[in-house]
Amino acid sequence: MLGFRQRRSIRTSCAASFVFLLAASGTTWAEADGPDAWRVVDVASNDTLNARMGPGTNYPVIGQFAHDARGLTQVTCVPLVTAGQWFEMSEAERTNLPPRWCLMQSADYSLKGWVAQRYLAEDHVAATPAASETGDVVEMAERLVRRLYNDHLQAKSGGFTSPLNPSRAGDFFTAPLAESIARGELQADPLFDAQDSDITDLHISLDEERPMFRGLITVNADFRNFGHPRRAVVRLRVEDGEPRIIRIEHEGWSFG
Repeated sequence: MLGFRQRRSIRTSCAASFVFLLAASGTTWAEADGPDAWRVVDVASNDTLNARMGPGTNYPVIGQFAHDARGLTQVTCVPLVTAGQWFEMSEAERTNLPPRWCLMQSADYSLKGWVAQRYLAEDHVAATPAASETGDVVEMAERLVRRLYNDHLQAKSGGFTSPLNPSRAGDFFTAPLAESIARGELQADPLFDAQDSDITDLHISLDEERPMFRGLITVNADFRNFGHPRRAVVRLRVEDGEPRIIRIEHEGWSFG
C-alpha cells in the first residue's frame, strides 16, 4: 500500500573495482555502480516479471514489474564477484556459478523485489535529461513545490481548496500518490509532518548539492512549526514533460 511508511536508507556496496553481469547474451563487465536506470526485457506483452522476497525462485512472489517497466533502480546483485576473483576462477568454476539475481526498485518507489538479471537491460531512454533541459525542469519543480505549500497554507486559513484535495492532487503528485490521497490514506499532514500546525518562516529551495540526480529532483521545504525548525525533502520526477512529486520525506518517515 502506498502512503505513509518508515524510511529506510538504500546503500549499495561497491566491489573493489568491477563486478560482472551475467546477461542473456553472455558475460559482460560494468563499473560497480552500473547504469543509472534499468528496464525489463524479454517478457511477453501479456505477462509480468515476478519480484520475489529473495534471490531465487524458491522465494515467494511479492509483486510484479510490468513487461515494459522503465527507470528501475538496481540496489544490489548476487553473486558479487570482483574482477580479480573472476580471473582466478577456472572455466568450470565460472560455469557453475548460480544465476545472477538483482534487487530492483520501481521508478515510483512503490515496489522493491528480487528478479533474475537476464530480464534486465540498461535503460538508455530513462537517463537524466540533457544539461540544456535540466535547468528548466528543476525550476519548474521548485515552482511546483512552492505553489503546493503556498496553496496548502491558504487552504488551512479557509476559503481555498488544498492541493491535498483529491480534485487537485493530480496537479502535484504522481498518479499512485494522487490515488492514495483519493482513498483517504492520509493520517497526518504530509507537508508539515503534523496534525496541528502553526507555520512560520516557510522557505522553498532547490537542494544546493544535488538538485537533480539520476532523474530525481530534490526540493527542500524549510519552516518553523510552533517555533521549532523543520525540513521536508520533496522528491520529484518528470512525467510527460512536467515534474510531479513522488515522495515527501520527514525525519523518520515519508509519504510516498
